[in-house]
Amino acid sequence: MKLKQIYFLLFFATAFLNNTVSGQQVYKDCKASMQNDTLLIANSKIERKWLWNNGDIIPYSLKNLSSGKLLVFEDKLPAFNIKGRKFIKGQSVNITAEKKTFHNASHLEISLTSSYEGLDLKRVFKIYPDIAAISCDIYLKYNELNKKEQIAAPVSNGVEKAKRRIEPELSYLDRYALNSRHWQLKAVEFRDLTDDRDNLVFEKEVVPYFAREGYAGDLLFANDLVSGTKFFILKEAPNTTSQINYPGHDFVASNRVINIAVSGFEEKGDSNNWIKGYTTTIGVANETGDDLFTLRKYLKESISYNPASYDMIMMNTWGDRGQDGKISEKFILNELEGAKKLGITHFQIDDGWQQGLSSNSVDKGGNLWDAWTAKDWEPNKERFPNGLKEIIKSAKEKNIELGLWFHPTNNKDYATWRTDADVVTGLYKKHGIKYFKIDGVKIPTKEAEINLTRFFDEVKKATNGEVFFNLDLTADVRGGYYMFRDAGNLFLENRYTDSGRYYPFHTLRNLWMLSKYFPPELLQIEFLNNWRNAAKYPLNDPFAPSNYKFDYIFAISAMAQPLAWLEASNLPSEAYTISPFIKKYQSIMADIHHGTILPIGDKPNGNSWTGFQSLQENSGYFLVFRERNNDEVKELETLLPGNRKVVFEKVYSSNQNASVKSKENGRIEVKLPEQNSFILLKYTFKK
Repeated sequence: MKLKQIYFLLFFATAFLNNTVSGQQVYKDCKASMQNDTLLIANSKIERKWLWNNGDIIPYSLKNLSSGKLLVFEDKLPAFNIKGRKFIKGQSVNITAEKKTFHNASHLEISLTSSYEGLDLKRVFKIYPDIAAISCDIYLKYNELNKKEQIAAPVSNGVEKAKRRIEPELSYLDRYALNSRHWQLKAVEFRDLTDDRDNLVFEKEVVPYFAREGYAGDLLFANDLVSGTKFFILKEAPNTTSQINYPGHDFVASNRVINIAVSGFEEKGDSNNWIKGYTTTIGVANETGDDLFTLRKYLKESISYNPASYDMIMMNTWGDRGQDGKISEKFILNELEGAKKLGITHFQIDDGWQQGLSSNSVDKGGNLWDAWTAKDWEPNKERFPNGLKEIIKSAKEKNIELGLWFHPTNNKDYATWRTDADVVTGLYKKHGIKYFKIDGVKIPTKEAEINLTRFFDEVKKATNGEVFFNLDLTADVRGGYYMFRDAGNLFLENRYTDSGRYYPFHTLRNLWMLSKYFPPELLQIEFLNNWRNAAKYPLNDPFAPSNYKFDYIFAISAMAQPLAWLEASNLPSEAYTISPFIKKYQSIMADIHHGTILPIGDKPNGNSWTGFQSLQENSGYFLVFRERNNDEVKELETLLPGNRKVVFEKVYSSNQNASVKSKENGRIEVKLPEQNSFILLKYTFKK
């Protein structure tokens, strides 16, 4: 069906005189309307209502249309507040059906603007077909905001008073007044900067009391212990301290209310231009009562997800710590031969292909990092005397997509973003290169965030969405897991055997923990050459990489986007015995990634039974690992329905005697006779 852009403009002066404005716009199952004093946004899964309040909207209700559970918000304070800024008037409502873009899936969009003392506010709500979530982008025009607000610590002096304690006014971007006193909250905080960190997910579960407390995290899950009503709030922002003007928390909650704290806006603003903050999204549980499925569906289906772009088995030249010391036409041509033999689909030349050498170069003349020119991004004349011509020819012959490393100029808050966009666009148009690893990013200011976003947007626009970014999360102040998820996938971590710091179960653990809240198919997960540097590990270290088979090392990355973080020329001949497995995996990876991938078993710790399940409507996949333990057989709780009969098909196992059978209540029994072994299998439901 061809989308028609519909503009629905309400003039508030008329609304105030008549005290009623009505109208409704629909796109697929999404609808938005003004009926008398109520604004409604809904689809077939979720419904939100606000009291109009002359344009200073007040949250009224949230309804899960699958379960029928209704949450009517208790108090009637407005949905937005900046302390000391009095509401003046509402200005306009605009409802449009938006076509699919390089960033977003098609959706219905509702834009509201209103004025307060010293600032203007624009809220853009987005609702997508068949997704039980509604997102909101907040834009401000202002000269100056209040400084970061701290939550006053409760003062308890032992003197009991009957009268209710009066809480000081707080600023907030949105507000949910709870209608029950028995809520359970879980805040989930994420970490990046993985060069220094190896614990990436932190969960904090509380039953809130009457005193307000701050909670850090991109996600907050709320569960009414009386009615079973569930919802979540997602803040699509950099991780905690990487946020602009971060007050030390993302949510402020008591047993009466949840506020979304103000961040994403610097104290000094711009009264002439809209400044976009961080997107916030609220969602409710799906038909089975699980809000995780709604979260995962929203994260994947709200962006312009295309398996043809996202699915890859990439090899990168940096993983064996040669840095750029070997980078040359001869070396890359040789690496492509090995990549083809192994089953690699994408080959990326990391730092060192370009004329301007970086500070990470083995060459003493390398000193570039924060500032680059267009000439720096020409192929290095000494290392590639024929340019990239022969490299591109060889890659095409082998049906391998070529990718490059790129470092945007972050000097002066990415002021030269357009030049950088022209460089990347030029490399695409001249050489057909679509994949770029984006490294060296730092976002210390709002201006840097805006200009970096412009860089991504311009490249996508100029290449009709063909260019795909691998966004490095390993260092500095970056976008985290949620902010730029529409630009490409995330390059999660650098791990090296050279320093004795790569442990396979750590990588598995990080992926397992992240996969609960973030689609693993949007992550690049590395697998290394585990024959290298065995002497760098203690002889009695049971978790040293040499204690694992190479197919196991690869399998750890299979539910994500596998990244061969190695040089093919350093692999022993026996490494290529897993090529049939990689090629088999390549034939089904799109089907695996089509499902909702969630963790099963225990959290990996080197000694557990653990794994993943990819769920589709009538089929799916299991990937189960037996780590270092003495149990040859293990019964695992899964996400299979308990009333369906299941047929299993073994795709691959590191052990010929591995087997699986279904048990009652959706459990499976897995047999893996060897430690550090795994099985990948497909399941289908009997009709």
